[in-house]
Amino acid sequence: MCHEKVPQNIPELNVEEPVLFYHSQSFYSQKVLLVLYEKNINFLAYEVNVAAGEQYTPWFLDLNPKGEVPVLKIGSLVVPESAQIINYVERNFQQEPHRRLLPRDLMPQQEKKILRLSNLISKLPIGTISMGSFIHADFSPNPKPPFIAPVRRALVTSDRVMSNQLKCYAKDNPIYAEVLLRKSDFYARKRDIICKRDDYVKLLGRLEEILEEIENELRSHGNADWWLCSSHFTLADCCLGILLYRLYALGLEDYLWGKRPHIGAYFARLYARESFLRAIPSRISTLRTMWNKTPANYKLGVGLLSASSVIAAVLAMRK
Repeated sequence: MCHEKVPQNIPELNVEEPVLFYHSQSFYSQKVLLVLYEKNINFLAYEVNVAAGEQYTPWFLDLNPKGEVPVLKIGSLVVPESAQIINYVERNFQQEPHRRLLPRDLMPQQEKKILRLSNLISKLPIGTISMGSFIHADFSPNPKPPFIAPVRRALVTSDRVMSNQLKCYAKDNPIYAEVLLRKSDFYARKRDIICKRDDYVKLLGRLEEILEEIENELRSHGNADWWLCSSHFTLADCCLGILLYRLYALGLEDYLWGKRPHIGAYFARLYARESFLRAIPSRISTLRTMWNKTPANYKLGVGLLSASSVIAAVLAMRK
């Protein structure tokens, strides 16, 4: 077997409410969490141990053959992937106490804009952007926990071998081999984009184009109480809020919105919103991720998780 010892059978979760299988540091999990909290949906959260490869065990592959979080399970219904989950809950949880992320009182042009911007943001290859920032570190001089050295180096190393690791998982799980091998090929292609600086610069340029459109949209409102497209916090805000948080955590904020003051003000407003604070990782969760991703020699005291470093990390997360 390629993976470490993790639960081989689906956990017994005898509950009636929805169950979200997620990971606290997953960009797509965070987006779904924000949507669920905004819509006032009660759910049970099960954090998948991705560091140990739990997402590639047979029970999880039965839920999502791609081995990816998040997955929403409601009784016998299984909804994988963030876009499908968000679409499902928006369609099926519209009555009180749930709120719509596409409110009925929107003007047609507002709803069209919300859907278009949400789609633009959702198509961004956030994994490639994230990993590329680790390799081309001059773009992100101020990363936040957990994306700091030596965790960055550990993540780069893990990503480098992921294509071969997925082939190993495919061998362990022949029923899902075709899907896992396609994912292996994707990781191999992604490495080319990540490692080539010119390709990564082009990717950041595309991201800047989207952020510039968002900056112009925010500037056009003339009302400090508005969110991205209206006075309502909508689907577009869920997408943008988590995107900005990931870029901030990577340390890309100065490069990407240092000259975009309206985005900066928007991002600051998010921290006054309870649903956003609940969706982003807690300090304990972030420290746990740092520990799991830190090489053993650093754990022995020469680096990241010495007592002083832990204190510094906690202080940094308070900012």
